[in-house]
Amino acid sequence: MRLAARGRRDLDGGEDLVADPWMVTQLKRQAREIHVESVLLGAGLTGLALLIPG
Repeated sequence: MRLAARGRRDLDGGEDLVADPWMVTQLKRQAREIHVESVLLGAGLTGLALLIPG
């Protein structure tokens, strides 16, 4: 995620800069979607946990 958000990738040979602008855009879009999804899931689970009496 960290690399994709910066337009880089690691293919077992070390960190490489992605040269294709379209691919950089797609990697950044996917990284953003995963970040948003994880925040929403975390907030939902936290809200659920707060509803459980204990």
